[in-house]
Amino acid sequence: MRKKLAILLAICLLFVCGSMVVSASENTTYTYAISVKGDWIRTQDAYMPGNVYLRQDGLSVPEDIFIVGKTMYLADTGNARILIYDMETETTRELGKGELTQPRGLYVTDDGSIYVADCAGGAVVIFDKDGNVKQRIGRPDSYLFSELSEYKPRNVVVTGEGNIFVCSEGAYEGLLQFDSKGEFQGYFAANRKYLTLLETIEDMLLSDSLKQDLLMRRPRAIQNLDINDRDLVYTVTQTDEVTYAWAAAASKQENCLKQHNLAGVNILSRDTFMTDEWNFIDVAAGQYGNAFALTYTGLIYEYDSEGNLIFSFGGSATSAERSGVFTYATAIETDSDGFIYVLDREKGYVQVFYPTDYAVATHRAIHDLESGNYESSERTWSEVLKLNGSARIAHMGYGKTLFHQQRFEEALDEFRIARSRSYYSDTFWELRDQWLSKNVVYFLIVIFALVMYVIVSSIIKKRRPAPAVVRVKPVPTTRGKRFLHDITYFRYMLRHPIDGYYYLKRRQAGSVGAATFLYFILFIVFAADTLFRGFIFGFELTESTPVLFMAISFVVICGLFIIGNYMVASINEGEGSLRNIYTMLPYALSPYLVMTPFIVASTYILTQNEAFLVSLAWTIAVVWSGALVFIGLTETHNYSFGDTVKNVLLTLFFIVIAIIAAAVMYLLWVQVITFIQDVALEVAYRVQQA
Repeated sequence: MRKKLAILLAICLLFVCGSMVVSASENTTYTYAISVKGDWIRTQDAYMPGNVYLRQDGLSVPEDIFIVGKTMYLADTGNARILIYDMETETTRELGKGELTQPRGLYVTDDGSIYVADCAGGAVVIFDKDGNVKQRIGRPDSYLFSELSEYKPRNVVVTGEGNIFVCSEGAYEGLLQFDSKGEFQGYFAANRKYLTLLETIEDMLLSDSLKQDLLMRRPRAIQNLDINDRDLVYTVTQTDEVTYAWAAAASKQENCLKQHNLAGVNILSRDTFMTDEWNFIDVAAGQYGNAFALTYTGLIYEYDSEGNLIFSFGGSATSAERSGVFTYATAIETDSDGFIYVLDREKGYVQVFYPTDYAVATHRAIHDLESGNYESSERTWSEVLKLNGSARIAHMGYGKTLFHQQRFEEALDEFRIARSRSYYSDTFWELRDQWLSKNVVYFLIVIFALVMYVIVSSIIKKRRPAPAVVRVKPVPTTRGKRFLHDITYFRYMLRHPIDGYYYLKRRQAGSVGAATFLYFILFIVFAADTLFRGFIFGFELTESTPVLFMAISFVVICGLFIIGNYMVASINEGEGSLRNIYTMLPYALSPYLVMTPFIVASTYILTQNEAFLVSLAWTIAVVWSGALVFIGLTETHNYSFGDTVKNVLLTLFFIVIAIIAAAVMYLLWVQVITFIQDVALEVAYRVQQA
């Protein structure tokens, strides 16, 4: 009896486990998010594929979809109709037969009016809720609309006040804006055209007439659009007929997803580059201030109201017929329940995704945060962090709730984890303001004491007898004092660079040992400037750079400059020796050596609001050092201004050629080593076979 019960229990457990495995494999794609390090990480499933609609309804190359309640509207482009599907009764009806030529986009207003973008028909056709044509908005007859401009409407949206925005195929001037009566008002939200270096040079050299005849510089046309409940327009942009290789090689100049205010200005992450795709084909506004962008390969990106990526999921169906992936995705839409509807043009059906508990919790946390319910948002973000503690969006949201509750020290930690320098700066500003408020009296006393010290020192200095004018201090004779004198000689160089180089060249000041010591100090300062700035002003690209690599790079660059300059000067009648150049360079870089420690220290007490102070000080240090290097080469080699310019350019050319040659030699050496290893393995294999 016990044996039978054990067998029965094992069968039940096997059945349950088997059911669990099937349930876990329902999703056919993974969900990804951005980690705190900026990398893609796999996270819990945010959306699961659900129903598939209209698989058997004969759709032909459908282009757009719109959801109102439980009613689905589709632009059935190949059949030249609008298909209306009731998801509750599973019944369909159509409109536009005989009225439409190539419907590619549609929008339904609150009163049931249906706006259809008829691309080949060259019009926006407006139907009432019963399917009767109310109005046609044809090609604008206005001086604002050029005769050369194309009018091929591909999608349309309508504001609450009845203003109409039309996305026209190839309209690089932007969206076409009409009033509620269909009168053309002008263009809206055009993309910018960024000039390349070659185009900038052409602008300087060519006349206006030549530029009009030869140059066809146009910004990218907007691909698609949508509008949210606040009448803010979203647009997506891509470049037609491009390849993945082009997209990888092209330098990004602006975001492909934008949100425009009433003036047409992009307000979505306009100062930073978003995590987006070059092949976005449609966009849908969500109900929590979020937005969904779709690529034609089936990837779905969800963003919050600030342009931060929340989730990415979906994909392309390469072989097997699977739900949740697409052959050619063409449109995306959301409903009031947070469900996502994606239209597959090739397969001719609509795939639905429903949010999981993880996505619902994330949306609730975002909604509570933007609604001002910070305590509820904090609790929800805590739950989300327990599920995925590496997601950047979760740490950002949690930090914002703490910030709004004035728990600045905790918020500072979260923003640092999320690597959000802007929010970290704002939070640090608040903490610094609190500290100054508590210690303002002591702060004023210190300032008063410093001012008094300066005044008293200046009075005492004026009463002292003027010292005899000397061009340089006497050089100490003892070794230790001479070394100290040579190290501190840069102070004289800052005030009297020409005289300073004169004494360096004649070895009356400075030495190889002191110069070497200054090179070491320069490297420490350079490493501090690169690696140890305050978080707000740190360099992301060099934060993880090994110190050894930086040391080697510093030595190589300095060595190439010294050797290259000496070689160039040797063939151009320069008087400076290798020792002169080696000794001159660290003294010439003394402004950078002196100012950088103060600049690095200031990055721990300043915020992004005072960033111009850091940039200005650093620029002064670099430019001043560059000027001293130029003067140093002039004095060392006894050159004229033109000869020095020639010397510097040839030296820089030598450095570039040397680096390229070293890279080529490295690659050749790697190939030789690989060849030797392959030959050795082949020989060993043949010996074993023999």
